Amino acid sequence: MINLTIAQLNFKVGDIERNAKRILEVLKEFHKHSHMIIFPELSISGYPPEDLLLQMHFLKECEKHVSEIIKVSKNFDTLIVLGSPYYDFDVYNAMFVIYNGEILGIYKKRFLPNYSVFDEKRYFKKGNEPLMIELNGNRVIFSICEDIWHPDGYEREGAVSGANLIVNINASPYHIGKYKFKENFLKARAEDNLSYVVYANLVGGQDELVFDGRSLVIDPSGEIIARAKAFEEDILNVSIDLSVANKRRLLDLRLRDAQRENALSPVKKVFIEKKGVYKNRIEKNPEGEEEAYKALILGLKDYVNKNGFERVVLGMSGGIDSSLTACLAYDALGEERVIGVYMPSQFSSKESYEDAKAVAENLGIEFHVIPIEKIYKSYFSEFEKKFCELKFDVADENIQARIRANILFYISNKFNCLVLATSNKSETAVGYTTIYGDMAGGFAPIKDVYKTWVYKIAKYRNSLEFTIPERVFKKPPSAELRPNQTDQDTLPPYEILDAILIRYIEEGKSPQEIINEGFDENTVNKVIKMIRRSEYKRKQAPVGTKITPRAFGKDWRMPITNFFKL
Repeated sequence: MINLTIAQLNFKVGDIERNAKRILEVLKEFHKHSHMIIFPELSISGYPPEDLLLQMHFLKECEKHVSEIIKVSKNFDTLIVLGSPYYDFDVYNAMFVIYNGEILGIYKKRFLPNYSVFDEKRYFKKGNEPLMIELNGNRVIFSICEDIWHPDGYEREGAVSGANLIVNINASPYHIGKYKFKENFLKARAEDNLSYVVYANLVGGQDELVFDGRSLVIDPSGEIIARAKAFEEDILNVSIDLSVANKRRLLDLRLRDAQRENALSPVKKVFIEKKGVYKNRIEKNPEGEEEAYKALILGLKDYVNKNGFERVVLGMSGGIDSSLTACLAYDALGEERVIGVYMPSQFSSKESYEDAKAVAENLGIEFHVIPIEKIYKSYFSEFEKKFCELKFDVADENIQARIRANILFYISNKFNCLVLATSNKSETAVGYTTIYGDMAGGFAPIKDVYKTWVYKIAKYRNSLEFTIPERVFKKPPSAELRPNQTDQDTLPPYEILDAILIRYIEEGKSPQEIINEGFDENTVNKVIKMIRRSEYKRKQAPVGTKITPRAFGKDWRMPITNFFKL
């Protein structure tokens, strides 16, 4: 029986000393009973360190703290699996396998992802050597994140060379639908290789990315025998009987048939004696709106706390977007750290005030009313002096949004608050948001949430605790920047708009392909034109938590100046 500890921790990018300290704390607490203690990918540096990896003093600091852990490891009779950048005449995404003051092996990540949010080929050189250790007579093959996604990787070579345990360390960012695919994929890896698979994942928020944890241990039959918590730090202790894999291989000869002439050999053999057996646990796996809500909370919480903001402030209009954003802020930070501001104009309705106030009171957050009508009239008066008689149009609508942004940023500067923008993905996609107005902020919690999903997630939040008045779900969405305005004066119904956006943004379909699916040609062409015309706005938008497969940010790198025809 082998006892494992997976330390699913929220490491901070660049906080090398703290990260190393947390690693040592786990080693001190769990080394007595665990044969192996496993930490996520690049746990020393945090993930992704991005251009910090281009600074030699950063790499040396990582090396320094890895060396300190190696020295201290003499006090721990356990195998330590640790992720860190490694400089060896070039930079590698590496895994250190450490025991009793010695490096048993350094594995360098073989497959470097360079798609979606990943840019690892910019920073790392690929490795080209496998690493296998023999622990108590059992062979263990090691890999890092992307490596296990390739069926012809070292995991397979290790399995056909006798490895019955695959240890894979990860910093795998979350998006909707990814976990289920990943779980099924890892189950297939375990079954194909007739091995146990240990998948140790990072947890936490880093700028626009969220890492969901949910570290796993899967047996050779593809069954999950242990799973860590989702979107929370967790220490997962697991006991596995590796003889199960050996017995299964006697009945299934696929690996024997796949045997290669140049079989891998263990670089080191270690025997570690431990007493006791862990009770394996499988934590709940959230799905749908619950999963998305937890991701949004974690993304917001870590962005605010890791960047040292005391409080957040947001404009509350009485609409669904600001109501959901207020709930997220409350759940992430607590009532004492959230300020809501209602800023009515001459076009604001009584119902909007009532709904904004109700949400604030239900949450117990600080709430202020600052009218903008006089400020707007003073703007308009000065403009008329310069430009003579002016007719009310979209410029006058937008100036109201920018006045509100100025008020929020005044509060931000005065009281050390982070301004939360409340724009959703549907609005951001088509530019139905005012640049330097309602899209302005330091962080946009629902930036990657389509409008139809805003309603679904808000419904889920209300099912936990009634907070958002039912009227907010039923009334037509409106910016309230002119009389009797609704979003559908400018946009298609959100059900249609989002369906088009998902096909164009997430699925990469052409306008014609979308039209061929039955969507109105004029509507599709109008939406695509709005998307393209709004690129300059998105380049200036605040970061926000990524929860879809293709978010505006690292996922989306369209040129602003673009002459490609529809």
